[in-house]
Amino acid sequence: MGIERREGKTDIEQSYRLLVESMQDYAIFMLDKKGRITSWDKGSEKLFGYKKKEVVGRKFSILFAKEETERRSPDSDMRNAASEGKYSDERRYIRKNKTTFWGSSVLTSTRSKDGKHHSFSEIIRDVTQQKDLHLTAVHNSTHDYLTGLPNRSFFEESFMDSIAKTRKGNLLAILYLDFNNFKRTNDEQGHRFGDLVLIEIAHRLSHVIRASDMVARFGGDEFVVLVKQLKSRKSAISIARKILRAFVTPIRIEKKVIKTSVSIGGALYPVDGKKPADLLRFSDAALYQAKKSGGNQAKFYTKKVATGKR
Repeated sequence: MGIERREGKTDIEQSYRLLVESMQDYAIFMLDKKGRITSWDKGSEKLFGYKKKEVVGRKFSILFAKEETERRSPDSDMRNAASEGKYSDERRYIRKNKTTFWGSSVLTSTRSKDGKHHSFSEIIRDVTQQKDLHLTAVHNSTHDYLTGLPNRSFFEESFMDSIAKTRKGNLLAILYLDFNNFKRTNDEQGHRFGDLVLIEIAHRLSHVIRASDMVARFGGDEFVVLVKQLKSRKSAISIARKILRAFVTPIRIEKKVIKTSVSIGGALYPVDGKKPADLLRFSDAALYQAKKSGGNQAKFYTKKVATGKR
């Protein structure tokens, strides 16, 4: 009877080893308490490119992408697994050949019969394709399909977040832009040509604003710039003038030269208003006055602008 039990146990262990070895879409390996690799299966070799002799005895932090080691993810993963019994996450890993990938991991604390933690088991699966599809879907829902700029909904979320983070004594500026003669160009040259003009406009705007600021496309030829952490109205005016200068040079597309200029309406937080909807409305009112005055200029919101007075 004892022999039968031992044989049955051996069969189960062999079946388990065969199961683990056959799961080559997963990296399955063991770690000691200090995070050193103690076992390495064929799935791990396939996923990371390391042979068993190259990694056993080394800390598993060598598998983490640089940004993960900088934020000490390997150590925090082990602490969480030791404390909770199991820890799962998605993060970037790095292969032997230095290419990175998104991995879904489960780190489990292995305990002795008396409940003492003595090692870890790790399972990692490559989820790069799924992650990329998700990131693409998120990007498409928050960005303009043509120019790649943030869309209105993403802009408004960022605007609210920027208001919350604006330090006392600083200003935010909303610059509402409209491009003169774009509709005529679009009608005369066709929508395909008009799209190319919009792409060039987006390109120039992205290069003229500061890295900390944001430009979004609301639709048609309407673009909005969020300028952060300004010290004065004069600074906002200076940036608006910089945008005006960026369109002095005509746009050249398919051997055609398009002369366009931009009208800009601006409003400042918190001096002109504290609600995003009000500030967008005020900058739109200032834009109307800039266009009414002949375009190719910037006007900022005042009570006179709001009433249409000159």
